[in-house]
Amino acid sequence: MSPVDKAVIVHDGHIRMNGWAYSGGGHWPERVEVSVDGGSVWYETPYEQLSEKYLHAWRTWVIDVPCDAEGWIELVARCWDNALNTQPTFIRSAWNWDLHVTSSCHRVKIYSVNKSKPATAKRLKQLQEREMDLLPITKPLPFDLEGDDEYELEVQRRAGRDPLE
Repeated sequence: MSPVDKAVIVHDGHIRMNGWAYSGGGHWPERVEVSVDGGSVWYETPYEQLSEKYLHAWRTWVIDVPCDAEGWIELVARCWDNALNTQPTFIRSAWNWDLHVTSSCHRVKIYSVNKSKPATAKRLKQLQEREMDLLPITKPLPFDLEGDDEYELEVQRRAGRDPLE
């Protein structure tokens, strides 16, 4: 599945996910669903964005899924076949004592950078003006993120740093 695990994805509110789906036992994939929040809310891949179906064959899929979140998120993909079988959401829900590997939902953790957010767009513009790369995301930046004037305006807007007595 793409994006890959631990990737930093800069996007405009939509993340492109793609991959392939398979179902064994003589069945074929009918539907692929994806989630950007670890499996709480699911989006169905439009049928037109699934490859042609064949018996005993993989199907490729692609979807631009909406994502408003920033920071570490978990992308999840699951497949439904023509017999309405689906993948378990978590491996622990399908674990068996014979130690057989299960085909649970595919999970990938990524770092989401949403450039449609004003503060993020401002930071990305600062980096671009200085010809600096965003990666690695943990490196300290060699410039101030906020000038003195911006700081004073923000303190005034919030009525000072300390609460009133």
